[in-house]
Order: sequence, then C-alpha cells, then structure tokens
Amino acid sequence: MTQPSRSSSRWPLVAVLLIVGTFAVYVTHIKKTEKESFMPPSPPPVPATQAPLPSGASGSTQTAEGGPASLIPGPGTFYPSQGHAHWEEDRLKTFAYNSNPPTSGPHEEVFADGYLSTKPLSKAIQVHLLEHGNVLIQYHCTCPSLVKKLSDLSRSFDTYNPQMAMEMGKAVLIAPNPTIGKNKIALTAWTRLEILPRYNDQAIKAFITAWLGNERNSRQ
Repeated sequence: MTQPSRSSSRWPLVAVLLIVGTFAVYVTHIKKTEKESFMPPSPPPVPATQAPLPSGASGSTQTAEGGPASLIPGPGTFYPSQGHAHWEEDRLKTFAYNSNPPTSGPHEEVFADGYLSTKPLSKAIQVHLLEHGNVLIQYHCTCPSLVKKLSDLSRSFDTYNPQMAMEMGKAVLIAPNPTIGKNKIALTAWTRLEILPRYNDQAIKAFITAWLGNERNSRQ
C-alpha cells in the first residue's frame, strides 16, 4: 500500500490557512469601513473674519493703500485710514480728507500751542495731533458756557505739560471749528469721528476714554 507523500498531506492544511487568513483580512476591512462610515465629517476650516464695524460706522473696510482695515470696536464712526504721510503745507492744500473734521491722512509735524485754542486748528495740525493718540473736541457756536464745560472736562484728563502730553498722545484739546454744523460738537481721534448735537458729558468721556493714548488705533 502506497503511503501519501508529506507534501501532498500538507495541502489541505495550507488551503485552510489561506481561507482563514483571507477571511480575517476581509472581516478587518469590513469593520474599518463601518467605523469610518460612522465618523462625522471634519468641520470645514473657519475663515478669518474682520472685526465688525462699530455701531454707526460707515465707509469702506479697506485702507487707502488697499489692504484690510484693522477695525477696533469703540465709540464714533470709523473712517478708513488715509495714511501717515508728512507733507509740506502747500501740498496739503489740495488734499481731500475723507471726513470733516479729518481723522487721518497727510499732515504737518506741528502741534498746537496749548490744550485750549481760541482759533480753529488747521486740518494738517489736527491730523498730526490725532496721529500721536490725542483727542480733539471742536465746537461751532458762540458759547462761553460750553467752552468752560469742555475745558473743565478736558482738565480731568490733561495731567502733563501740554507739549509733553501732545507728544505722548495724552492731550485732550479744545478748539472752535466753523466747518462743522452750527451748534454741534465734533469729537475726533485717529480714524474716529463722533458728532454731538449738544453737550453730552457721558458720551464725551466715553470717547476720550476709548481713544486717548490708544496706540493700536493710531497705528492703523
């Protein structure tokens, strides 16, 4: 009687092992597929967004150079920066500022004579003051009582020598301005303007507190 060879006797075992291995791979694949099908999809990346315009803001959200404006929430209407260029007086005469009173743009490197001016300040000087972080309060009326109120309020913020304060961006300055509406008060900081129909202690203090010495705002 002929004995079966060893190699032929191993084939059934090899076949079984192949079947078992194939089945194990198949089961593993099915489980992986089912697991992936129940996984929630990854959320899409959230795009970067600009800070919203403050209440009452107007104008473009682009700077004069074409880049996105760095909007900082706070009181007043936002006007896009027109830059920080230093120009001579003759060249400034033809420049059109995007707000009245101006809130940014080319200017002279000249400060005011003191905290309280009895004469209107030129636009070029106004912008230079704002560039340093100062706040201007301008009025259009013959109103000594209002001027006194404004002066008294500004003194609570003006704690330095005027020239030092202006350089540091710590000055609140008062001046007449016949170009704004009659009996109106204009509050300006760099890229910010708020027009008040009458004296409002709370609104003026809020504007000054927000923008006086605000380096981040004045760098826009």
